[in-house]
Amino acid sequence: MKLPFSFLPVSSDAAFPSRLELKGPILALFLENGNNRVIVYAVVDSGADVCVFPASVARDLKLSLQKDKVSAFSGFGETTQIAYFEEIQATILPMESAEIGADQEPISFPLYAGFCETLEHVGMGLLGQEGFFSRFKVNFHNSQNFFEIV
Repeated sequence: MKLPFSFLPVSSDAAFPSRLELKGPILALFLENGNNRVIVYAVVDSGADVCVFPASVARDLKLSLQKDKVSAFSGFGETTQIAYFEEIQATILPMESAEIGADQEPISFPLYAGFCETLEHVGMGLLGQEGFFSRFKVNFHNSQNFFEIV
C-alpha cells in the first residue's frame, strides 16, 4: 500500500522561522473490538517500541483494560508512562492523494496495542516496532512525499 505523507501546520520558532508545516507518515486506522469501532490516526514511528493509543480510544472501543496487562515505558522525557494492553483488530485505510491511485485495498490485522492517558494531548497513536514494523516492511520515500507498507 502506497500512502502520502501528511502535512501538519505548526508555528514557526527561533530555530525554524520559516517553517509552517511538518511532514510525517500518518495513517488512518479503523480499530475494532467486537461491535465497537472507531477511526483514529497514528504516526508510523520506527523509534517507538510498541503500538500505543490515547486512553480515550480504549473507552470508545469499550475495552476493559486489565491491570495484569500493564507496561511502563518512556519517551524523550524521563517521565514514566503506563499503558494497558489489549488485542484489537486494526485496518489501515487508504488515504487519497493526487499522486497515488485510489484502487488500493485496506489492510487488516490483529494488533496488540497499549492505551495510555499521557497520549491524550497528542491526539493520535504511535505504531512502533512490536506489532507494526514486526509485521510490515515500511519504505519511506521522503523526497517524493510518500511511504509504502508491504
